[in-house]
Amino acid sequence: MSGGTKVFCPKCKLFSVSKAVSPTNIGKPKAQRWYRTDFQDIAWFRRGRRCLSCGHKFLTAEVDEVFIDELVELRERLAEKQKKLVKEIFKKVSWLEKEEKIPLDLAKDFIRSSAWWLTHSSGLPVRAPKHADRIYKSHHGWVVDFGANTFLVGTAIERCRVVINNYIAESKKGRVPPRKEIVSELIRQVSGAVSNANGYEYSGYYPVDNEELKFGAQSIDLTDAANFMIERSCIERLILD
Repeated sequence: MSGGTKVFCPKCKLFSVSKAVSPTNIGKPKAQRWYRTDFQDIAWFRRGRRCLSCGHKFLTAEVDEVFIDELVELRERLAEKQKKLVKEIFKKVSWLEKEEKIPLDLAKDFIRSSAWWLTHSSGLPVRAPKHADRIYKSHHGWVVDFGANTFLVGTAIERCRVVINNYIAESKKGRVPPRKEIVSELIRQVSGAVSNANGYEYSGYYPVDNEELKFGAQSIDLTDAANFMIERSCIERLILD
């Protein structure tokens, strides 16, 4: 493959051929020479890239290699602090352990925090916490019916648990993931936890409408769901807002 330079693609997780594109194609200003006003020795040359393998667009920055060494040292120091926080989290949040069953109270709180009634008599959507009282146990685990569809709340929490544990593992290595990144991945997992009238999960993901899973007059707000999982898992101190 030609027409670019081999650089590390953050999506492919390997060195692949990428084409140079303007930073404006990634929603950034056209300027390429930057420096920090608070740390003016940190200066870089910005390049937009598009991976020719997966199509992912991203930014790279040419800097003095000394900053790479500084970053590694800071990550190592941060990792030690993060490991202590992780120990505290697992002591406090027992259901994060892979072998633990999802508690009914957690499933109910999930629904109370994310369920909405879209056609309320007030003319505005309102929260619908009482849907939590309709949760029951099925072969999918904890579930709640919304018309012909069933939201698999237990499955959603289990899949979010996997995501959260992956980010916890990264934080122990000194990486501080941005909240936006975690929220996006949690939303993706929750949106797949829906079954049809025959009890089968939809292939792929249930349609998302304005960041909601809509079931007629009812919905699960995906951002609410993701924020609930972050708050209840106590990982706030491990991530960047």
